[in-house]
Amino acid sequence: MNRRLSALSALCDAFIPAISKTDDPDGYWARKASDVQAPERILELLAGVKAEDKVQFDQLLFLISSPLLGLTWFGPLKPADRLTPSQCTDLLRHWAESPLPQLRNAFNVLRKLTALIFFGDIPAGASVNPNWKTIGYQLFNSYVQPDPAPLPVFRPQPGATLDCDVLVIGSGAGGSIVAAELAAAGCDVLIVEKGDYAPTHAFNQQELPMLRRHFESGGLLTSQDGAVTVLAGSTLGGGTTINWAGALRTPDYVLEEWAREHDNPHFLEPAYEKGFDMVEHRNSVGAGFQHDIQNQLLLDAAATMGYRAGAIPMNMRFPENLPQDVAWKAAGYSCYGDAYGIKQGAVQTFLPDAVAHGARILPNIDIQRIIVKNGEAVGAEGAGLRIHARRVVAAAGALHTPVLLLKSGLTHPHIGRNLYLHPVAAVGAFYQQETQPWYGPMMSVIVREFERLDRNWGVRIECPPLHPGLAAFAMGWDGGERFKADLMDISHLGVHICLTRDRFGGKVSVGKRSGQPVIHYRLNDYDKQHLLRGMLESVRLHHAAGAERISVMHNQPVHFSPDKGRLEAFLKEIRAKNWGANHFSLFSAHQMGTCRMGGRKDYPVKPDGETREVRNLFVADASLFPSASGANPMLSIQALACWVARQVG
Repeated sequence: MNRRLSALSALCDAFIPAISKTDDPDGYWARKASDVQAPERILELLAGVKAEDKVQFDQLLFLISSPLLGLTWFGPLKPADRLTPSQCTDLLRHWAESPLPQLRNAFNVLRKLTALIFFGDIPAGASVNPNWKTIGYQLFNSYVQPDPAPLPVFRPQPGATLDCDVLVIGSGAGGSIVAAELAAAGCDVLIVEKGDYAPTHAFNQQELPMLRRHFESGGLLTSQDGAVTVLAGSTLGGGTTINWAGALRTPDYVLEEWAREHDNPHFLEPAYEKGFDMVEHRNSVGAGFQHDIQNQLLLDAAATMGYRAGAIPMNMRFPENLPQDVAWKAAGYSCYGDAYGIKQGAVQTFLPDAVAHGARILPNIDIQRIIVKNGEAVGAEGAGLRIHARRVVAAAGALHTPVLLLKSGLTHPHIGRNLYLHPVAAVGAFYQQETQPWYGPMMSVIVREFERLDRNWGVRIECPPLHPGLAAFAMGWDGGERFKADLMDISHLGVHICLTRDRFGGKVSVGKRSGQPVIHYRLNDYDKQHLLRGMLESVRLHHAAGAERISVMHNQPVHFSPDKGRLEAFLKEIRAKNWGANHFSLFSAHQMGTCRMGGRKDYPVKPDGETREVRNLFVADASLFPSASGANPMLSIQALACWVARQVG
């Protein structure tokens, strides 16, 4: 392991090297990746990923610590720690554009992890990341107070047998609504969540600890080929705890598509729309928030260009015990869990409602199997518990629900198929004025101009919250000095994400080693063209907003300075790039469609939410979506869960 760690250190230090600068009062330029224990932290982080990913990374460690490494870049037959720093840099550049997808994946894995730790982690024994002073970032936790009303959680004895009317597996946008509705109707409801419960004051806003505690695989979940980084909640409240507060209804044209093309007439019924009304009211959804600078720049640029744009409704409410300017700034940190009770996720709304009507919550319980007898769901088991239930609702999300159904013996051929991800690419720009993109409502502006490029398919443009770790994680790399210079200017950065409504999906399978979800997804050329169109329009919007430099995230990043070149020539350069798998960073925060609801037999779930194969087994999460929702899916899930709850009851 010492040889492997030494080789890993050499490559980490090639990504983020020590650079001699005469003006370096805080040691930023002199600090290299290994000075903040990045290699050791990488090994620690990867201990938390599923077995299939560990095998791949062990193979990578073997390669970089072997003389065979030279064969991957036509260099000397030496392991990485026997190469010079310039040779390590040459190796990484070769991997970045290698014709072998495995080497491009290796480049991106090491780049992302090194950058995430160097800029987002707090080394052992320190109170802050040593780079934050130079880049102008700080935590915003001085106002955090103990949670005045934490949720009660139920912790049964190991080996216990439990009984309930309705077992709800998952506590996110879907599970929390079903639990609240059925508990209010008088059912004895048991909510089981595989993730942890953290009261608000436990969200310390530090990127690495929050990613590890509240995200699937610690935020390191990817598609099998590594091309898509998948951000998904694994905590009480699910995605509502770590999402960006966007509260958008399913577009009318998508509801009509789901109703007419997939035989789900309820999507067009007035009663279904009332579900949206209810959840918006309970979530305190509104759009009257002041935009942060990067969102305002996007809105102004869209107006200049005549593009259709507007404010995104958000499920936020500023507490009375916080000054308004403090609450406004603090809202930007809610993507790592809300320490102030600003964002009205499931833990603030529907889970307390469920508890108030007698529901019990069991966190840290990973259900392994739904018990089926004579074609009927009668309970579940996992973590040493056996639970008897008269009805079971799977609401574990579009990644885990199909895996749970398959492990429980269901055999419908479409379970796990039709996975939609809303694939996202980012375009960044540096502005003369400070943007401080970690402050303020996280994602408050949307450009809808291109959402229907071809019938119902297209791309939307939004702004994400930016914190140093994930910003560095997503940033393109074309040399250590340039990378450090870009991150030093993060307080002037604005980023657009181009969110594609993907028409062609992938699938989820059960990992043979881990029993966990394995994601198979390749961006279809049809969807890729829409994504590329979004990136080109994003460049135009940054240009209209007065950006000083625009950067398109790619393994070979491309940059444009308006005072030094022509915009159309830059757009042509972008089009000419290779946008294949692992040539650029692709992200997903929305997973949908793996147990689709529909009126025909080739849909695993019927229009009432009950599975076709097993009676009294219902599904109530984004896996029900017949196709991608085309909008940030929280409200879509919640309205659909309202419908399912009425069918279960």
